[in-house]
Amino acid sequence: MDETIKLEVLFDENLERENQKFFFHYVWKKHFTQLKKSLFFGLLILIIGFIPLKGFDESPIPYIFRYIGFLYLGYVYLLINQYIKSKKQNDQLIENLISDFKQKSEIHNLIFLNKEDITVQTPFSTIGSIWDRTNYRIVEKYLILEISNNLNFIFTKAEFKESNYETLLDFLQQYSKKGN
Repeated sequence: MDETIKLEVLFDENLERENQKFFFHYVWKKHFTQLKKSLFFGLLILIIGFIPLKGFDESPIPYIFRYIGFLYLGYVYLLINQYIKSKKQNDQLIENLISDFKQKSEIHNLIFLNKEDITVQTPFSTIGSIWDRTNYRIVEKYLILEISNNLNFIFTKAEFKESNYETLLDFLQQYSKKGN
């Protein structure tokens, strides 16, 4: 089993765009949980700060609650603003990536598998990693391959020829770690 297996990943403009948009939303999904919590706590603290109770209104406590509530809402605004800017920037990067792929004469990726490591070769770069530093997870119909702690590749079964997708999955299950 010392031989290297070569898998070809076909380039499809629509699939690549869909994969990249999926990954953007997948990453931001974690931030939306934080956004919901911050919005809830901000509104709750503001409501407490504006409750008209005798004795409570005369102390500085309602002003502290109001101040903290407005800070939370400002934080929520910053997160939403960051999401909108990131989405625009990501869409532009996706289009640039696709146009760069179209300009290349070879518009496919190659994956080389053996029992020691995995190597992903694109028209722009070649990235390899030993199996101990490789994770994968399957989310919906997408296979997210994480190489060297933060370099991610997104694949779907439609991008592979014949049983190459299953071959990749077999290698990942056998040699790498399944992520959360």
